[in-house]
Amino acid sequence: MPNTLAHIGIQAVITRGTIAAAPPGWIWLGCILPDLPWIGLRLLRALPVAPPVHDARLWAVVASSLPFCLLAAGALACLSRRPARIFAILGLGAALHLILDATQAKWGNGAILWAPFDWRPVSLAFYWPEDPTTLVLSLLGLAVFAWAVAFWRKPARLAGGRRRPLLAGVLALLCGVGIVVAMPLAERADPHGIATLRGTDTRAGRCIAFDRARVGPDADGRTVLHVWTGEALRIADGALPDPPATISVQACFTTADTVRIRAAHVHVGGWRDRMSYVGLALIGLWWAAVGYGRLRHRRFTTARRSGGPGRRP
Repeated sequence: MPNTLAHIGIQAVITRGTIAAAPPGWIWLGCILPDLPWIGLRLLRALPVAPPVHDARLWAVVASSLPFCLLAAGALACLSRRPARIFAILGLGAALHLILDATQAKWGNGAILWAPFDWRPVSLAFYWPEDPTTLVLSLLGLAVFAWAVAFWRKPARLAGGRRRPLLAGVLALLCGVGIVVAMPLAERADPHGIATLRGTDTRAGRCIAFDRARVGPDADGRTVLHVWTGEALRIADGALPDPPATISVQACFTTADTVRIRAAHVHVGGWRDRMSYVGLALIGLWWAAVGYGRLRHRRFTTARRSGGPGRRP
């Protein structure tokens, strides 16, 4: 996927051009909505007792697909003062995010755009994360965010009352149940090679692709391919860069734990992750400022009602 800064840049411009005076906070949330399951997956892996790796990956794949992003957008929109408008902002943001993801080259990865009818990831492979296109989009993201801080100060207003939070909870529950129901259906399409990797006894002779696998030594010092399941696959044939390196790779299994490399692309280490961390930090700071502003407003309003220092003469 393009990094978070890249999403901020192009999506904010399109959203503000489509929905006049769209609040920036909700635009930022729409920029990262499909990434939230993947962030959650990283947090799950850090737990002392993590869920099965294949099921966790499949959950993230399904949860980040367009239909469930739209359900999540509906749940979040119910917490706003203008749910229809905010749903349009979040839904557009989720769709733009996935479309932008689909433009990038991602072997063994991609955006799920046509679920539930087609669970195959879409990757148009126009450019790699290290290409100048991504750098331009990232710089655009920094510029747009700076512009928003200076001129787009309309707050993200949250709703009061009980009915809308209840509806948000119902939509969130529907989203969660739907993900669990859809997981077996999605696995049949073998997104991210999940079905191939789960079936260790049937791997031999099957081909697979990995997005951002790691080349490094195993316990015996041999150069192996470390993939997202935690496995270290031995290399039967094919050229690999000197370790350590992060690569996208197309390969075929010769045995259950050995692959023959067909093609490999070396990534610039850490570029995408660092730009994503910067973008996520900026979004977090924006929402922290919104929360702080609401807290100050609430204290001022309470003081005025009680005749305290916040009361105007």
